[in-house]
Amino acid sequence: MARNAEQRWFLTTVIWLAAIGGGWARVADDPPCEIYCFELSPTAMAPGASGEGRLRLAWSPFGIAVSESGFLVYELELTIGNLPPPGRLGSYTTYVAWIASPELDRVERLGAVAPSGALRARIQSWNKFLVLVTPERHTEPERRAGPVVLQGRSPSGLMASFQSHELFNNMPH
Repeated sequence: MARNAEQRWFLTTVIWLAAIGGGWARVADDPPCEIYCFELSPTAMAPGASGEGRLRLAWSPFGIAVSESGFLVYELELTIGNLPPPGRLGSYTTYVAWIASPELDRVERLGAVAPSGALRARIQSWNKFLVLVTPERHTEPERRAGPVVLQGRSPSGLMASFQSHELFNNMPH
């Protein structure tokens, strides 16, 4: 009898896991690029440079990964091309990608980037953010010091209300 109870428990557990999506056994489809991709635009410092960012929701056995602060956790893939050698822009030796809050009051290093290459990083600081690429003197600087050569805005950053902006204040209805 005990063996039948164990078998029923096991089968119930397997069916329950299958019903909620299988968690760890399922591989998520790539999200649509229209929603989870964004362009990295060049600045005057590197007019021929280009780049793209692609966000994927980080894996979680619960469906959506959330940081301790309550932000969605993303896996970011940057694809970068046509950056000039960093030495052409000054006494720089490498390029570094950064994530910044929309107000630019907080900035975190993502990692070093090759002039034509890719970078994978985990984003768990903000739901709306900017991605900046700068030339730097070291591969792991404490703070951003070089000029911005590529910049992009997370897709969620496009969803902003400008109702409180001074341009729209005191407008006739």
